[in-house]
Amino acid sequence: MSDNSPTMAAPQSEAGSGTHASAMIDLSRYPVGDLDSDQGRAFADQCRLQYEQTGLCMLPGFINKSALDELASEAAVFSDQAYFCKSSHNAYLDGGDASVSTNDAANRQEQTFVGSVAYDNIAENSRLKHLYQWDPLKDFIGYVLGKSPFYRFADPFGACSINVFVEGGEHGWHFDESEYTVTLMLQAPEAGGAFEYVPQIRGHKNEKEIVGRVLDGEREGVVELPFTAGTLLIFGGNQTLHRVTRVRGSRPRLVPVLCYAEEPDLVNSESVRQLFWGRSAADAQPGATG
Repeated sequence: MSDNSPTMAAPQSEAGSGTHASAMIDLSRYPVGDLDSDQGRAFADQCRLQYEQTGLCMLPGFINKSALDELASEAAVFSDQAYFCKSSHNAYLDGGDASVSTNDAANRQEQTFVGSVAYDNIAENSRLKHLYQWDPLKDFIGYVLGKSPFYRFADPFGACSINVFVEGGEHGWHFDESEYTVTLMLQAPEAGGAFEYVPQIRGHKNEKEIVGRVLDGEREGVVELPFTAGTLLIFGGNQTLHRVTRVRGSRPRLVPVLCYAEEPDLVNSESVRQLFWGRSAADAQPGATG
């Protein structure tokens, strides 16, 4: 969002995790905790409009500097628990199309190498869990997406995980399977790790032609998102081709993924759990749900 977004004073502190979570967010700039006020609703309406028109809502500086340092330090410690997945996939994250050539956009392979820290490996008293479990944040994101009711994801591994991109890490060009993703940049790498996208091309009559050109390395239509540390991003990734470029250097790219659902108690399939975390539900730590 632009710097002239509606502003309001931060609400008074609440008890429990709300106090902790609300103190992390720049509420004077982003009044996500008070959607019932005129200013809060006007801000949320602006965010929803931006998402509807562009397929993304980006809030740079969403996390205060002091809280950002603490969140990043926490995530760096938890990153030792990351499970790494290296895979080859097409842009559609499916089995491809045997009826067309191997050079068709539906069959061309991209490379992904990324680690993920499961939700149950993140300490219960961590700042990240306090932030994820704060209801006003959930309600704000649901409002931007036009989802009501809206729930935190119940998966013990995928409710709120941390993507870890180390040296050589990348996520090849793809459309997401899910309608939207919510991510929080905590730490950028020394080099690489750029978030690039080609906005809202899914379903266009020349979609596969565009995808093919992008896979060939052409840059026309490719946008690099200024995804800086402290930014919250709500992104409609199933309509937009996107990738994370290869990371270079010893400092990992750390990006929590905050997951939500329109129904209560939704979880990932066992195949997804095995792919991204190498475990089944029986291996989850007790009480690890969103």
